[in-house]
Amino acid sequence: MTDGPADFSLTATQIRALENQNFDHSVPGTIVRDFNVLLDRIGAQGIEVSPKHLLGLKYLKDFNQSLSRPQDVRLKRPLQKSYPTLNGLCLLLRGSGLTYTDGTGGKYRLKPDFAVLASWRSLHPAEQYFYLLETWLTRAREESIGESSLGAGEILLKVLGFLDRFEQRERLSFNTPHDIDMLRYYPGLHNLALLQSFGLVDIGIMPPAEGQGWRPTHARLTAWGKALTGSLVGALKPDQGSGRRRFLPPDRWLDPESALNPWIVAIKRHIPAWRRGLDLPEPEYRAGAQPFKVTLSPRCWRRIALRGSDTLDMMAHTLLDAFAFDHDHLYQFSYQDRHGGRIEIYHPGMEGEFGHAKADEVHIGELPLYPGMRIDFLYDFGAYWEFGIMVEDTKNAPSIDKPTLMESHGEAPDQYPNY
Repeated sequence: MTDGPADFSLTATQIRALENQNFDHSVPGTIVRDFNVLLDRIGAQGIEVSPKHLLGLKYLKDFNQSLSRPQDVRLKRPLQKSYPTLNGLCLLLRGSGLTYTDGTGGKYRLKPDFAVLASWRSLHPAEQYFYLLETWLTRAREESIGESSLGAGEILLKVLGFLDRFEQRERLSFNTPHDIDMLRYYPGLHNLALLQSFGLVDIGIMPPAEGQGWRPTHARLTAWGKALTGSLVGALKPDQGSGRRRFLPPDRWLDPESALNPWIVAIKRHIPAWRRGLDLPEPEYRAGAQPFKVTLSPRCWRRIALRGSDTLDMMAHTLLDAFAFDHDHLYQFSYQDRHGGRIEIYHPGMEGEFGHAKADEVHIGELPLYPGMRIDFLYDFGAYWEFGIMVEDTKNAPSIDKPTLMESHGEAPDQYPNY
């Protein structure tokens, strides 16, 4: 696989725009200012989020009002997605790696990673701007904000498809309810709001009305948007000869960072203040014992411990034994990674999809575990038994020489109640 189209180059107009662009907390867009405001609102102690990692309802109106462009929403019970700019910022917040979700004690809180936060605070506004742009187009996953997702590359494809519509026109109009409904899915209202926050497009909005949310009327590329997104589309939609231009083949989108890298390298040469990126810690292998609380219902749970060298397949056998379940069915582990993406690990006997590991190949010590992290375990795709696995603090870990059942509460249900 090559790094990108060999004939990609910036135009003189694009280079001038890059070299002449100033960057501060509100220029060329409000994204850096608003992102930092959201970080400040979260604070050192973090804030409550739902089990699906969405902001608590009590924060939404206040957080929305703190942004550069508060969105006037006249809904009786607005949700996080009712505020597209705030929703987009939450997508970046998870995708950036600056925060994590702590589920200790059964309540979920979104907390800052202080080591990463210190690195973030040291960056120039231009470096913060482009880190957020890269995060959005490559690392962020829409499942982190409760949306269905096809995985890697989906946001980049949605954004590129939308920007490509400007090739034939200066302005896009959204004249009918159907037009607005289509925006909810492609590129998604949160992605459209982020295009505005990055200073790439100007958006017209319908006057607020009772029972209505955010309703765009039109979008127009800014001068900065023409330069930056024009070069982006040019990099990822190269000339195929005979005047034909088409986006890179589908296999390139499975690794959006690789697909975007030639463009990043090209534009970085012309942004003098862009020298560094964010320092994200590399996961460390942990060999010691790790305790887990495994819950089947509020009154039925088990505490188990495994070593770093034990595999997830061994965890599956250990927890099934702890609940007196047999081992005759397939299963799946899943969790959200540092960037909010869903990671799935399957039973060794299953045909794994692209990028999905098998449980006998993944060791406990290799996982990016932290206290309060939740792992879901789905067993028997017919009966659909759902176990919640909570990662506990290793300071309470016992000394063990094999996977161990430490504590048992509540009688386990009959695995086959209808037989």
